[in-house]
Amino acid sequence: MHEKLISNEITKLFSKEIFRFAEFWFDNYYTTGIDDLVLEEHPEFVQLYRTTIVKTVSSGLRGIGGGGYSQLDYYNLGKTEAQNGLTAEDALRNRDSFEAAMEAFLLKRKKEGAMDVTEQEIKYYLDGLIAFHDTIMPIILQGYSDYAKK
Repeated sequence: MHEKLISNEITKLFSKEIFRFAEFWFDNYYTTGIDDLVLEEHPEFVQLYRTTIVKTVSSGLRGIGGGGYSQLDYYNLGKTEAQNGLTAEDALRNRDSFEAAMEAFLLKRKKEGAMDVTEQEIKYYLDGLIAFHDTIMPIILQGYSDYAKK
């Protein structure tokens, strides 16, 4: 997405803490906004979904850095969400919460001394994340659309 490389510190952080980020997002952002009915009808959803998030965050790191990423993972993400009762509006809300959680997580870990990066490097990464989301959201939404056609 950018000509410059993602900070090695951010890449190293995610290689070690991808599950920690997934927990942070789920606990502080994702499950606080999800429709209660979805959680009642599919109590296993959050647990099952964590693996998908880890796969897409890993793929996203490569995509933001200009490398390859799996369109199929993002398509299946949309399909899985739709199968579990989420809507396209939920997908857009999830994008916003993901971006907010990512910023909060990176700033938190920087403050805790987990990585030696500047706020500019974090901003650069977040700009890349937003641009990457602009690319993948149509793929995710196609998964929703194709599931709705069934």
